Amino acid sequence: MNFLELDLLRIPTTRAKGIIMSGSNFRSTKRIPQSLLQGRQGSGRSSALKNGQQLKRAAYICAFVFCLQALLGTVDADPVLASSLGFCKTVPVLKGAPLHCCLPAPKRTPIRFRFPLIPRNLAGRLFLRERKPAHVVQKDPEYVRKYNLAYARMKALPDTDPRSFLNQWRVHCSFCNEAFKQRKTPGPLGPETGVPLQVHYSWTFLPWHRMYLYYHERILGSLINDPTFALPFWNWDNQLDQDAAMIPAMFLPNFSVPNAALFDEFRNPNHMPPKILHLGYNSKLEAEGKQNLTDKQIRYENLCVMYNQVATKISARDFLGGPYVVGTDNSAATVNVSAGEVPGESGGMENAHNVAHEWTGLINDPDHPDNEDMGNFIYAARDPIFYSHHSNVDRLWDVWKTIPDKITKSGSRKRMDYTSRDFLDTEFTFYDENQDMVIVKVRDSLDSSKLGYKFTDVSESDNMWIYYEPMPPHQSSGPSNSSDYPAAAPSGDNYIGTDPVSFRLDRRAPTSEDAGQSGVKNVDQLQENVVLEKVKIPHSEYARFDVFINYPAANRQTHLYMSEYVGTFTHLPSGMVDMSKAVSESSSNSDEFRIVTIRYSVNAALKRLGITDYNTDIVVTIVSKGARNTGPKTGFTFSNLKQDFQ
Repeated sequence: MNFLELDLLRIPTTRAKGIIMSGSNFRSTKRIPQSLLQGRQGSGRSSALKNGQQLKRAAYICAFVFCLQALLGTVDADPVLASSLGFCKTVPVLKGAPLHCCLPAPKRTPIRFRFPLIPRNLAGRLFLRERKPAHVVQKDPEYVRKYNLAYARMKALPDTDPRSFLNQWRVHCSFCNEAFKQRKTPGPLGPETGVPLQVHYSWTFLPWHRMYLYYHERILGSLINDPTFALPFWNWDNQLDQDAAMIPAMFLPNFSVPNAALFDEFRNPNHMPPKILHLGYNSKLEAEGKQNLTDKQIRYENLCVMYNQVATKISARDFLGGPYVVGTDNSAATVNVSAGEVPGESGGMENAHNVAHEWTGLINDPDHPDNEDMGNFIYAARDPIFYSHHSNVDRLWDVWKTIPDKITKSGSRKRMDYTSRDFLDTEFTFYDENQDMVIVKVRDSLDSSKLGYKFTDVSESDNMWIYYEPMPPHQSSGPSNSSDYPAAAPSGDNYIGTDPVSFRLDRRAPTSEDAGQSGVKNVDQLQENVVLEKVKIPHSEYARFDVFINYPAANRQTHLYMSEYVGTFTHLPSGMVDMSKAVSESSSNSDEFRIVTIRYSVNAALKRLGITDYNTDIVVTIVSKGARNTGPKTGFTFSNLKQDFQ
């Protein structure tokens, strides 16, 4: 068997008209005529020479393609392979007995993913299911009735049915909280590695959740016999429409159309309409009565957060998250880099999405220390609004790929997903509308139109954050006072406490080696980052770090709609190992921590601050907004602060 045949065995395929297809890869199943292999009869010596030249040219092209793939970010490891079969542990929580999040065993042999057959209209165009904004579609009584009926029927299914709402919740609870183990070989029955599986904190976050919603949506549609049914998206990034960022009314009591199946009792009563979701939200300040922003200020902060978390992220690593390869345990308290392990690394989109979880769930309620439902990955999928929330996250992935480059010096870099095989061949299992277990690869998830759906165009509101201009700088951005601040200690325990902390960051110019490692043509296409390496965060702890450039006066109440603000990292409690100990201020068991690396994109901020010389050092101020009022005053450590290019 040659390497091409071996590769095709690893890729899910569909057969049609004698062709095996997978994304853009295809080969014919029909036999190639010998006349084409040997040249046409009577073509003579010139034809043979021509064929030889063509073969030589093809060899050059193949060599170029393999080199290009190497440049575009391959990882020297193997893709993560995951399944809900085999080992499954319970998930501990703060209040109550550990939760059983394991899924039923399949009744039939698992099948490989096949792209759906998408019908065409009379004009020959593909008929795609359309996901519409929740604040718009809730005005359609017929849609709300169908939406509610679909969930009512899903909730009525027996627990043994993988399509039931209980088991749909368990999918997220298990895959997102280390209930399963990674596998050594492709397929749901491959031997386990012994390393816990976690689909957050890496490049798997967006693809996994897209396919999760894909099957969830198809199950809902099948339960009401409507193949055109599509989930709504909670358009919380929309600051143009008055009610878009509010919790949609169709998820709340006393709606004009029966909607009991869409309601969830565990939502923050202080965040009901007309309150709008605040992407700069800090539950501790709210509990202290110090988060008193006007709606106008909240909308400005929301625009600036979206701008920094999505629009300024040019590279796949900065938007989707860092690599996650087999053997990597990003739930562990130590990371052996020399052994190929990498710390967890959330992308900009995941961090923005976390805030919506936190804001919607029960926060600052001592009777609900787990912040259920939306405020904790363990419980989040018990709330129907979770799927509408993630529908918007899914939409923003599509939007990100279309945003023009206003960030790098070249202004010509295209936003692209990873091309590494370790990314593309990462594998998961889901249950479909027929109760079949389906083996899905990340490469299957990259084009939403191939999955049969699209989103209503809301580009007018998107453009408000894509082209947002933060407020002018507060003070001079000169380098004169950077020497007043210490540099982070490399490989040391640098501390982030409850008070803001500032560090000097020595900078350098990018090199051709940086460009080569990032897969771009030249240094002018590179994105400059500030990187916090190996931040140590308790599994059970909420963490939020807002970062500012050359503004050491920044504090917890500093507005985010300013030029010096460069982004946010958020960590929600998930995958807790021993919750009974994790809430103890004196606890120091290393197994209770997660190690993450955090990236903040600074090209645009440096330009606004007038810093054009790479020899100019900067002051990086980290404002911690963690430690809710119900938890201890917990500090965080990190190993290094450095400059990086992607």
